[in-house]
Amino acid sequence: MPISRLIMSSKLISTLMVIFLITFPYASSAHEVPKPSFTLGGMLIIDSALDVLEGSGVTIDDKDIVANFTANYYVSPSLAFEGGVITGHEISASLPSNDSGTLHGNSYSTSGALTITAKNNTSYLFGVKYSPPTRGALSVYGKAGLLFWDAEFIVGGSGTLTYNGSTYNSKTFLQVDGSDPYIGIGMSYEIRKNTSFAFDYITPASTNAINGVALDISGFSASWLRKF
Repeated sequence: MPISRLIMSSKLISTLMVIFLITFPYASSAHEVPKPSFTLGGMLIIDSALDVLEGSGVTIDDKDIVANFTANYYVSPSLAFEGGVITGHEISASLPSNDSGTLHGNSYSTSGALTITAKNNTSYLFGVKYSPPTRGALSVYGKAGLLFWDAEFIVGGSGTLTYNGSTYNSKTFLQVDGSDPYIGIGMSYEIRKNTSFAFDYITPASTNAINGVALDISGFSASWLRKF
């Protein structure tokens, strides 16, 4: 993991701990603190990891639908800690023969038509969620935290890929992992006591890069929310 990303992750974790220490005393007012809750739903992922390959004859599919789960533990009437899981997703790019360029800081070239697939394994998030006081069934909130991920890039098809001086065919040619800060907004609507529908959007809090190429993953989710 790059030093700059490690420093950013450490600062964010430290900030979350400070927020916890400040707000924890308010948790003693148990009658004011919402019950723990969880959400289960689906998410539309938009991943631009392969957008750098855009060009003549290139077709990119940068969307996928996955499942997501989150759990929330409130430490004050408005502030909760949130942990979650996002199942793996895949995006792909079809490249023509004799194509060339740069991917994640290294040069590539193709011989024959081929497909590059970026496969993200299960991701995990940890952060905080703030809900301003509201009346009625509708509530809105903001969130921020860290998303932990790992991904592999696989080449397939009848052609071959030369990447960073090595030749590949139908195999993984690059593996990367890291943690990125995210921010998000959302809203929930209570349909009956302790049960709501929730809609969220999350996106990177800053432009992060590995060897100069940004990893930009955003998601729209629709979930069923249940309080314990």
